[in-house]
Amino acid sequence: MPNLLLLKIEGNDEKQSHAFLNLRLMGKISLNLFSTAFLLFYEELSTRPINDVIVINDLFTKMCLVRTNKGFIAIDTGYNEAIIKKGLDYNNIKPEDVKAVFFTHSDIDHQNAADLFYKAQFYFPKKENEMIENKIPRFSFLPFIKNSVCFKNYVTVNDNDYLLIDNLKVRCISLPGHTLGSMGYIIDGKYLFSGDAFRIKNGKLSVPNHNLFIMDLNEMKKSIEKVSKLRGIKYIFSSHSGFTADFASAISK
Repeated sequence: MPNLLLLKIEGNDEKQSHAFLNLRLMGKISLNLFSTAFLLFYEELSTRPINDVIVINDLFTKMCLVRTNKGFIAIDTGYNEAIIKKGLDYNNIKPEDVKAVFFTHSDIDHQNAADLFYKAQFYFPKKENEMIENKIPRFSFLPFIKNSVCFKNYVTVNDNDYLLIDNLKVRCISLPGHTLGSMGYIIDGKYLFSGDAFRIKNGKLSVPNHNLFIMDLNEMKKSIEKVSKLRGIKYIFSSHSGFTADFASAISK
């Protein structure tokens, strides 16, 4: 889910751009205050739903870490570096312990803290990269707002690509809808990290209650159907609506 105040603004309307720049400034001030309060008072900064998966709760989203035999694989990086760093510290993990980061899509709340993981190899969906390069608007009703990538030196991945990170196999699975190039990742054949591809509501895979952040609703529905045909999945981890350990129930009608 993108933060409207922090997205890239493009266009020739000077007044429009100036207004949004002011909004961005106010947004950053508000976020700094909210981040400070979050660090001071939020009590569930990190959870470990299973032994080899750690979830760090950020301001807007969650980032996940999967333990390998030599370190960790990260799914997205979250938004606020201070919060993510505190979550890592809580679990006795150093940023350099993260060997690879797999990004699900380009919304800022999923990639803003990328600089924290300076030793990791970054992997980014190729179709999402094409969406950015072609300057496709993130929202049809706000054509001057476009996503961007806030880091350099990354490898693009396609649907059904397989990568071996330490002792774990990572399968890339295209799950468009939320954005045009959204990607999920299946790790060790049993953990699906779906990003914002869908919501988990009452234990079921579902589209969100509102369509504001969905670029293509029909594609999102197809992505849910695609996931329902997978085999061997034991856990699904979403970025905004928790996880489920009951795959059969999650995909049932």
